[in-house]
Amino acid sequence: MHYVLLSSTGNMVDSYEEESIARAALQRIVDAEPEAIKDVALMIYGKDGQPVGGPVFAETPSGLR
Repeated sequence: MHYVLLSSTGNMVDSYEEESIARAALQRIVDAEPEAIKDVALMIYGKDGQPVGGPVFAETPSGLR
């Protein structure tokens, strides 16, 4: 699997080989910039390069839980 953070405009923010690291990076972005909660998503791709499921968004900035 390959994990990619994408902006709402479709630009790649970063990519990762481990899901937990990708999810932590997504959360750090939203914690630093709460307005990014709807602008940055995690996409998961299989070994064939095809998406597995839809976009994953951060739930809420950590400080607001």
